[in-house]
Amino acid sequence: MTQIKSLSCDGAYSYNGSVNGYSEQAQTRKDKFLLDARALLKQTGRFVAQAGWSEYDIRVNPTGVACSGDVHAEFWKAEDPFTTVYCTIGSTAVSLGGRKDGIVIMARQEKRVARDSRNSKPSYRNIWMGINQWIDPGMNNRELATQLLKIAGVQEPEDRGMLPGCTYHSRMAGSLAIPSMIVRNEQEAEALKLALSKAQAASTADAQLPGPVQSPAKSQVPAGQLSLFEIINVPEVANV
Repeated sequence: MTQIKSLSCDGAYSYNGSVNGYSEQAQTRKDKFLLDARALLKQTGRFVAQAGWSEYDIRVNPTGVACSGDVHAEFWKAEDPFTTVYCTIGSTAVSLGGRKDGIVIMARQEKRVARDSRNSKPSYRNIWMGINQWIDPGMNNRELATQLLKIAGVQEPEDRGMLPGCTYHSRMAGSLAIPSMIVRNEQEAEALKLALSKAQAASTADAQLPGPVQSPAKSQVPAGQLSLFEIINVPEVANV
């Protein structure tokens, strides 16, 4: 059974409120963040593979001392290497995430094409990116895999002339849609303000949950709330 993995709780990676490498102590915490983020995405890949998205590529970008660096991954099906789900973990000033250290998880659909490469390993370049979708950074690898598969199943219009909305995937309030940032009248402005306030409230509530979050015992979760991966991996449920 795949190990359940989560990022450490808020503050475990930060020094003076941010994740950076300005001191030896801060660099040690930053290195731990990058290590944990890579492990989270690697373990997430094993759950995503159970649904057919068996191929993935994970890369670590340490950046300079002023930043947290980030870890990003692409997941795809062996029979369709041109449709991927991109996921990145890093720190940002964007408030969706609820953590004081700024760590967030963002994912989106992407389309790519093959390009000429002198190496034996295939090489690709992106030709289309879907909307950014923010995911509660407190989710464990099984929960994150569920959200990535949800994003992979969304068919988005390829109208690049408009700025689409996005989604915040939370543990406390589910998936909250945020409309387009293009505001044309007072009604759209009020709807956007309300959606953002709900997403920010959900992210704050998520951040206050104890972490790292482990999968609850079967007795604590109603059968209707079990994920696909819990049904696959819990024999008592799979045999019902």
